Amino acid sequence: MDRVKSLSQQNISLLLAIYIGIFLNISVFYRRFDSFSQGIQGIKVLSAVTEVVAIILFTFFVMRLISLGGRLFYRITASLLVLISVAASYYMTFFNVVIGYGIVVSVMTTDIDLSKEVIGLHFVLWMVLVSALPLLLIWKNSLRLTLLEQCRTPGQRIKPLLLLVAVVALVWLPLRYLDKAQKLDEQLKTVDLPSYGGVVAHSYLPSNWLAALGLYAYTQYDESHDAATLLDPTKEFTYVAPADIDQTYVVFIIGETTRWDHMGILGYPRDTTPRLSKEKNLVAFKGTSCDTSTKLSLRCMFVREGGAANNPQRTLKEQNIFSVLKSLGFSSELFAMQSEVWFYNNANADNYSFREIIASEKRNDGKPVDDMLLVDELKESLGRYPDGKHLVVLHTKGSHYLYSQRYPRSYARYTPECMGVDDSCTRQQLVNAFDNSVLYTDTFIANVIDQVRDKKALVFYAADHGESIAANAHFHGTPREMAPVEQFRVPLMVWASDKFLAEPQHQNAFENLQAQQRLGTQHRHEELFDSILGCLGYTSPDGGIAQKNNWCQAPEKKVRHAN
Repeated sequence: MDRVKSLSQQNISLLLAIYIGIFLNISVFYRRFDSFSQGIQGIKVLSAVTEVVAIILFTFFVMRLISLGGRLFYRITASLLVLISVAASYYMTFFNVVIGYGIVVSVMTTDIDLSKEVIGLHFVLWMVLVSALPLLLIWKNSLRLTLLEQCRTPGQRIKPLLLLVAVVALVWLPLRYLDKAQKLDEQLKTVDLPSYGGVVAHSYLPSNWLAALGLYAYTQYDESHDAATLLDPTKEFTYVAPADIDQTYVVFIIGETTRWDHMGILGYPRDTTPRLSKEKNLVAFKGTSCDTSTKLSLRCMFVREGGAANNPQRTLKEQNIFSVLKSLGFSSELFAMQSEVWFYNNANADNYSFREIIASEKRNDGKPVDDMLLVDELKESLGRYPDGKHLVVLHTKGSHYLYSQRYPRSYARYTPECMGVDDSCTRQQLVNAFDNSVLYTDTFIANVIDQVRDKKALVFYAADHGESIAANAHFHGTPREMAPVEQFRVPLMVWASDKFLAEPQHQNAFENLQAQQRLGTQHRHEELFDSILGCLGYTSPDGGIAQKNNWCQAPEKKVRHAN
């Protein structure tokens, strides 16, 4: 213990860098260099050594840099860096999670309920056992010769600063060399790969979550600064309403994590959608999400195509369709089983209630907090606006992991299920639980439709993103440039009431939808803005609706527009 106390802050930083850089990244090394089992190649060995050295030196650099804040600041900040890295390593090791912006925004969301559901006993034990040693080093050491102390001491300033410069060079130069070598290889093989240094930075702890956290902080500043300057399409374009719009109701259901390839109505062998399959006025499409996590998809799926920037954080540039409908004279209410308050504010609804508010209502006393509570909220909202021209947005929990918590026991049709976050589950158990959650979603959507069956109404459904489901991987949020295809697979559905279809214009539009369904046409999140307006019967003489994205546009007109 005396030996630990006598170590300088520089030595402590090096030990912590080795611990985080090597021990916490073992799973990353295994994944990135498992090809060693097939034979050792010189460039692979060089890459492995470079990456190990780079991540150790980067962590050392960060640890030294934060000591500029003094001993107490160093203890607190270094402890946070260790704890966050240990937590991230748990999910990287056992769930194959790629820590990127999507994961960070999911952690930083105000929706604690969903976040805590992936924390179990194994996670707590991992945190205690793995973080104990580095925390001991941080808090039991005297931390002599911090960078702040050395910079204040004449004769001791140059050496530690030169050391940091050397560290930067030793990290940057080898990565730069390998990046150039990769680019030469790309030219020979005519392939396009992401930058080598960028992949390394986003693969290892702690640089992966530090980069994502920095991006998150920038995004928060950027959005707070630009919120008032978002383009309002209703001020840029002319939207002409159909004659019957005043009696119309619109319900939009935002699904969570549901995949189209697990829905019976879209060809899945299991009958996970028994009620929706019987709806004669329903069309369902295989869809592609615009991103892979809730917060990112909510930015890009409801604006005009291009209304969210194509950067990692999906910076908003325009107001979304719900805000536009409000500007076009719709009243609107939003009810959610999640807590993405930033998005609910952007929807510009007359009123919104999220999970905690809904659960606190007397009629929900003792009830499980699940999606079905939204049906009662919808019923009351419709009663408050008996004359129509009313929008209701329902944000569900859908199929969010832990899947078995998304449905009551009566919906456990497929067994055995994965029942707990600490359970060692097979892929089949995970799939069974996921499919049961889809079965419950089927009932929920059908119950929503029942509430507006006797009205002039349209119901839209779109899940925010898909999910990777395997024995050792059941997550989403992978950066979209490297995400597997299943994280983009989302169902897109439209239901129309008989009263809505009584108008010939709407009947013709719906027949266009049915024709696309028969052809197996696939659609995208980016088309929702134009399709909601188009299917309601709105037109825009000056380009406010992109007809190529309007599902309800007649096929022959689409061809003329394309030419």
